[in-house]
Amino acid sequence: MHHRRILAPSAAAALAVVWALGACSSSTPSNAGNEAGVPEDPFPTPEGGAVDRYVPPPADAGPDPLLGCTKDPGAPAVTVDPSSAMDPVAGGAAQFTLAKALDGFPAGGGKLTAGITTEHGGIKCTLDETAAPISVANFVGLARGTRPFKDAKGKWTTGHFYDGLIWHRVIPKFVIQGGDPDGLGTGGPGYDLVKENQIAEPLGTLAMAASTTVSGSQFYIVVGTGPKAEYNVFGSCDTDAAIAIAGVKTDADDAPVTAVHMIKVEIARCP
Repeated sequence: MHHRRILAPSAAAALAVVWALGACSSSTPSNAGNEAGVPEDPFPTPEGGAVDRYVPPPADAGPDPLLGCTKDPGAPAVTVDPSSAMDPVAGGAAQFTLAKALDGFPAGGGKLTAGITTEHGGIKCTLDETAAPISVANFVGLARGTRPFKDAKGKWTTGHFYDGLIWHRVIPKFVIQGGDPDGLGTGGPGYDLVKENQIAEPLGTLAMAASTTVSGSQFYIVVGTGPKAEYNVFGSCDTDAAIAIAGVKTDADDAPVTAVHMIKVEIARCP
């Protein structure tokens, strides 16, 4: 898979030479020379092996971020050919609709919402199904288990894709990023998304990560000044827990020294 990094185009061009020489940046990102205060290279290419994506839920995961909402009763089983050479979704990611993503979800009103439970509290995100229907359908489908993805062995499967994944890059006053099954910033679900809206990203913005293409699974939440308007924005989140995650101790690759997980990602309709 391609590297999934929020990266200014000018920095990407410069780093291409570094990658060609087999070197990796490991210094702390600097805001020098950037009037917007956004790190020019917030996600240097990481080193090391994959991390264990699954963790048992803690005894007390904190308050439910979806309290008072109509919760997902569970998605119906989706049958896929694990050895298929093609994406099981006919036509690929652009043809995976919200109706398919919400198969089995009760009809009714309310805002489509994601609740992300973490060791630092719950994050509640309102999904914008009008502005970014493909990104929202994909996220909902991966979270519920209606969107097929490739597992670690390259086989197509379904399940609660995000449950147990780590936040692999966290930068105070910028973003927290997760959604990589490898935990390194280079993995994904076996497919890419297409570009949708590219709009301003204030505090709380929920968007898909990208490099040359839009990641099929990696996303970020803005916890300060967001990046340029070059990414698929598909919702907005409350930020107390996200800011707390951004403030944990990190290593030279901006990964938390003590892993912080998406213990579970749930979909609901909220008032």
